[in-house]
Amino acid sequence: MLRLVGGPWARVPVAVSAFLLLSMGGAIVAAPLTLPLLYLAVRGDRVGAGLRTAAVVIAALTVAEVAWAATYLALAEAQPWIWLLPVAAAGATAATFARPPAGYEYSEFML
Repeated sequence: MLRLVGGPWARVPVAVSAFLLLSMGGAIVAAPLTLPLLYLAVRGDRVGAGLRTAAVVIAALTVAEVAWAATYLALAEAQPWIWLLPVAAAGATAATFARPPAGYEYSEFML
């Protein structure tokens, strides 16, 4: 089983992903690497609720940016797909990342 990113090391992928999200297209290029690391950080031990929430939001925004770029390349600016597909992808990502792992109570996971 993969080791989870926990403790103080969980801040690194969240900070790097946030920086790439603010850069010009960096999140799109690095998404295949940053999204799995964010998922491991969310599932890690000793990760606070604030850092976990930040990782979920950053992952959702990264997927929205990737979905927007893919939609733009495939369909140009066809309405409503240019905004509907990224919003749906971000919502699905946030729901997936925020779901507690099997065997955890929701209150235990978010604390």
